[in-house]
Amino acid sequence: MSVSIGSHPRYLEELRIGGGYDSAPDGGADFDKAGNIAANGSIDIDGPATFGDDVTIAGDLAIGGVDTTWSVYLPASLGMPDPALPCGPVTPINWRNYQVATPSLAFDPNNPEAAFFQFRLPPTYDGRTLRFTIEWSATAGTSGDVRWGVLPIAFNDGSNLFDSGGTTYNLDSFLGTSTLHFCSIDSTPTHSSSDALTTVRVIRLSNDVTDTFNADALLLGIRIAIAI
Repeated sequence: MSVSIGSHPRYLEELRIGGGYDSAPDGGADFDKAGNIAANGSIDIDGPATFGDDVTIAGDLAIGGVDTTWSVYLPASLGMPDPALPCGPVTPINWRNYQVATPSLAFDPNNPEAAFFQFRLPPTYDGRTLRFTIEWSATAGTSGDVRWGVLPIAFNDGSNLFDSGGTTYNLDSFLGTSTLHFCSIDSTPTHSSSDALTTVRVIRLSNDVTDTFNADALLLGIRIAIAI
């Protein structure tokens, strides 16, 4: 059966499901003319959901999938020079009369040098590729590329710490002294699993023919995120 609402219908200003139109609902959902939805019951979203504004959650939030917003930032002050190929020690860099200062680890232009960082993978992590963004700068040098590499390995209770993995590399071009550089490298930790203790070895492979930057590369920090 068809229903006519006339030749000049008015738009719906308010709709309440569970309590009736224009009444105090005693359950269900309330849709106002601005597009807001108020509900005092459960909302089950089976597909993608996009929120264009802030979302306020008064209770617990349980995420069944991977939290793709997860990221962690590790400044150079949390790095440890590799005992086998040590980079320089953590050193504060004064960029502008101490109005800007950062910790740094210096990586030599002539010999391979490395440093270790540690972090924990998120509880919902499912083995996806991670993006390691190396933030670096320099106080000297004129031109060339830096060959950065990362080697992440994950460990859980009972894991053997005597383990190894493969290093993934990327080149980043020198842009100028006192300039912030980002070099992103996608890699998946060896034996990766949720909530695992993870080490990442950051190396400058300066003895490679592709590494042509003629000064110390100063590592300032690393941002690690789910690569999406």
